[in-house]
Amino acid sequence: MKMRANLNRHCVLTAFLITAIMSLAHAETSIGRWCDEAIPTLPQYNSILEIVISDGGAIELRTRNGDGTRTVTALSELGGGIYAAKGSSTGEKYRVEPDGSLALLNHEGFARLAIRLDDTSKRGDCGI
Repeated sequence: MKMRANLNRHCVLTAFLITAIMSLAHAETSIGRWCDEAIPTLPQYNSILEIVISDGGAIELRTRNGDGTRTVTALSELGGGIYAAKGSSTGEKYRVEPDGSLALLNHEGFARLAIRLDDTSKRGDCGI
């Protein structure tokens, strides 16, 4: 009986350690989250933007739109806090500003500014 209890404890500990290691293996770093009010008078067009770097080094922009849709865009880092959308025909870029906001840029230059959100998602962020 004592041997069975030790075996059960060992199995539980092993399962816990495997889960902890796997969660570390899928770690990622958030550069930041921002509220993009594309049309300020129409909150249904708001988006939450998040730039994330995976543990493997891939950089992506995750967008959650006011209509419930989500998109993921692969980015490349240009340096100086600037990230470019891979394969963008419009020259889509994102620049993290010194105050923490995010400048949305295109081939013509500055498009608009997204306001920094804290790093935890909560219902109602950015009106979404």
